[in-house]
Amino acid sequence: MQPNYLTSQNIWRALVARIRSNATLRAAIVGDIHEAIAAEKVPYPHCVWTPVVPGVNEDTWGERTIVALGDVVIVSRSSVEASNLDQLMNEELDEAPLNVIGQHTLICYRVGDIRLTESDEEGKKIYRTGGSYEIQTSQVKGKREHRFTVDAVIA
Repeated sequence: MQPNYLTSQNIWRALVARIRSNATLRAAIVGDIHEAIAAEKVPYPHCVWTPVVPGVNEDTWGERTIVALGDVVIVSRSSVEASNLDQLMNEELDEAPLNVIGQHTLICYRVGDIRLTESDEEGKKIYRTGGSYEIQTSQVKGKREHRFTVDAVIA
């Protein structure tokens, strides 16, 4: 029996790993990276990613293509900081070859911008600046591609 296809979960792991692989982004996003929502006391700036379309499977001739759409947003008290970090994020993700375990990345493109301004419980402004990224992967039935990313600090 051939193994089943993999889910979109590996796409989201690869997305976060790609963001964390950029030392400049990792150092600048002091509040870390969170799925969907960050806890109330997380420091600014931080990053929130949300799977909007968690993965639509398209099967063709023994191959599965997964189409996923996710939002990646920088949350900051400064609109300038949010915009600058969003630009860095876009440079890291747009057209990036994500290392999706078991799958081959076809595309990772920014397909839309996000700019929101809100007020917190104290009435202070919070800026959410980012974009929506379309990610497509493919996997041949019964075959899994294996690539590994090492995240290490060498002193």
